[in-house]
Amino acid sequence: MKDIHFDAISAFENYEIKEMRDGRVVVTTKVVDSSLNYYGNAHGGYLFTLCDQISGLVVVSQGVDGVTLQSSINYLKAGKLGDILTITGVCVHSGRTTRVVDVEIHNQDGVNVCKATFTMFVTGERLENAQVRI
Repeated sequence: MKDIHFDAISAFENYEIKEMRDGRVVVTTKVVDSSLNYYGNAHGGYLFTLCDQISGLVVVSQGVDGVTLQSSINYLKAGKLGDILTITGVCVHSGRTTRVVDVEIHNQDGVNVCKATFTMFVTGERLENAQVRI
């Protein structure tokens, strides 16, 4: 049997927050070598991590902290090495204890790479001086 090893998957090695306001976040990042699976495409776990992180930022943009309660993702097209991805998250339900966030990732050509929905559990009000770590 061939020797198999797993490389670490990195997300957000390079990113830029383009927009972060009440219930909407837009971030861009570039697909790099450490983002790829063994087929040479953006790893599904990498794409999921991008969506999960953006969902958290959407909740933070509303002044609360939250954690992922449930998620669903559909992979639509392959992300390729060098692609510039735009990850957009929008809160579509803002309840007292839960938030529902839709996230889409598009490449530089506007092709939809994946679409995800996250249900976030609100853990409390966000402290004004709390730092956001991506």
